[in-house]
Amino acid sequence: MQILSPAKLNWTLEILGRRADGFHEMRSWFVAVGLYDNLSFEPQQQSSTLTISGPMAAGIPEDRRNLILKADALWRKAGGVAPLGAWHLEKQIPAAGGLGGGSGNAAAALLLLQGMATTKPKLGLEQLALTLGSDVPFFLQQQSAILMGGQGEQVLATAEAPQRSIVLAIPFIPVPTSGVFRNLDAPGFPNGLENKAKVDLSFPTEPGVNDLLSAARIAAPKLALFESGISKVARFHLSGSGGTFFCVAEDPQSAANIAAEVAHLCQHSCVVPLLQGPVLTRVET
Repeated sequence: MQILSPAKLNWTLEILGRRADGFHEMRSWFVAVGLYDNLSFEPQQQSSTLTISGPMAAGIPEDRRNLILKADALWRKAGGVAPLGAWHLEKQIPAAGGLGGGSGNAAAALLLLQGMATTKPKLGLEQLALTLGSDVPFFLQQQSAILMGGQGEQVLATAEAPQRSIVLAIPFIPVPTSGVFRNLDAPGFPNGLENKAKVDLSFPTEPGVNDLLSAARIAAPKLALFESGISKVARFHLSGSGGTFFCVAEDPQSAANIAAEVAHLCQHSCVVPLLQGPVLTRVET
């Protein structure tokens, strides 16, 4: 069994404030884009294992630190029963770049296990997903453009993403998420404040603000230099806490031209489409 796990972008990202529990209340349009990891599963008797290959596999742990095996263990602990198996990840999405690769892998593992279950877990997949990370629930959605709220667990609106070509500019500059949030000057946020009625729930035609950008520049000074270079070519936007930037092009040829112009500034650049329909895609084998 195989499943394609795409990258995500934060089309917009607003930080509404810091809650009493220490987490930040956010509101963000997530979109899925056509850069994929491929996760496969083959039943085996003794234990669940993980191997990783592909151009972005270097440095990614294959032990219990990996979110795939964490998802496997959590799903079974919640009462799910399915064969043990050998997981294999073909890694195409760069790690730690604001693209949600690990979160998507975790959601993909949950979905594959649910499909093989002889007994379903007592908790729903979205509850399990949130336990694994605030970005994980997005990948279980049936639309590829979702306005998420709270920590990322609240679905405020859904939309069909438009057909657009996206240029990804990836510098492989480490941007520590904890450092970004330490540098974030967010006001206090009252618990229980309802935001859904106060926001335009329509999908914005162009990417909007990312409230983490200034804090990311402080946490990773090289990121600001990189942004300065690519911004001379086109209007780029930061995804998540970084360090991937993306640009929306008018058409595929314009996207290819922009990608070629910034290639010498990046460790990796590519052109991908915005995706439509369910975020995760099963592959029959």
